[in-house]
Amino acid sequence: MKRILIACSMMENEINKIYEEYSLNIPVVWIDRGYHNTPEKLRKRLQSLIDEMKDQEEILLCYGLCGNGTAGLISQNATLVLPRFDDCINMLLCTGSRRTRGLTQGRSIYLTRGWTMDEEAILPKYQQYVEEFGEEDAKGILEMMYDHYETISVIDTGCEDLTETMEYAGKAAELLNLSVNQVEGSVDILRKLLLGQWDENFIIQKPGEALSPARWEFPDRE
Repeated sequence: MKRILIACSMMENEINKIYEEYSLNIPVVWIDRGYHNTPEKLRKRLQSLIDEMKDQEEILLCYGLCGNGTAGLISQNATLVLPRFDDCINMLLCTGSRRTRGLTQGRSIYLTRGWTMDEEAILPKYQQYVEEFGEEDAKGILEMMYDHYETISVIDTGCEDLTETMEYAGKAAELLNLSVNQVEGSVDILRKLLLGQWDENFIIQKPGEALSPARWEFPDRE
């Protein structure tokens, strides 16, 4: 079976950990983490790559719906397989039996090491605004942007030492006057994707059929 993985660099630490643990050799195409900010550009980039992969039988996508950035993707030759989650944060928060579609809390900002390295993350944006508008205005802009948040939640997936991520979260929380906590996470969904253990948490799309946003619907359970 000819199989390839297309993955967001935001998840590089977690994916590399699984590759090492299981000695996987699936080829990987890494996509710049910045695409998650512009779903239309993400879709075009992914579709372009998929169109080039004419010799593959299965294309694994380490993406969720991502603001509809994966909706409409189609492969004429390969089966597309991707997690049935809204985004990668929800994937990492899935630690067991999934009860609802959304696993995030509305007033929390979620961080992993990968997210702290994003140019659009809190501290890099603050430095950018300081250079453009000065320190006082920069802080005011960020406070408006994150006004409805109360907590910065660092996700512990067990893949890495959290020291640097917690330090980052502390600095960001002090800047925005937020609290910091640590929440349990998991790489089980990524592991299942890479090992071919696809269950109800995955979309398996046949060649020649476009991915519809309806494929991400997940009925809430009692």
